[in-house]
Amino acid sequence: MQKPNTSEVPTGLPFSPGFETESCLYVSGQGGIDSVTGQIVGPDIESQTITTMENIRSVLLSHNMDMNDVVKVNVYLSDRHLYREFNEVYARFFTAPFPARTTIYCDLNYDLLVEIDAIAVPGKK
Repeated sequence: MQKPNTSEVPTGLPFSPGFETESCLYVSGQGGIDSVTGQIVGPDIESQTITTMENIRSVLLSHNMDMNDVVKVNVYLSDRHLYREFNEVYARFFTAPFPARTTIYCDLNYDLLVEIDAIAVPGKK
């Protein structure tokens, strides 16, 4: 099975990287997968979080939005012990007022450490 990337979804998987309505953009779950190689970027939460956030930014940009338009995120972590380090990296991508957020601990596809989906509203600030 191919791994998802930010520019397209592997053949046969029934979802879009982002779905825009009249009022918002729903960004599908993104992970620490390099969009060129299709491989997980590294075994650590920092590198995977950076790539995950850059993948989200890529989907937003393809819809003429940016990180400032994000109003809600769902974070999925594979291990609750990653929470502190994840937050340190995550905080680099947003400024106050921060998006609303839910964090869930669960098993993730492809042995990822983190996956994030988002909702963005153009011009929210």
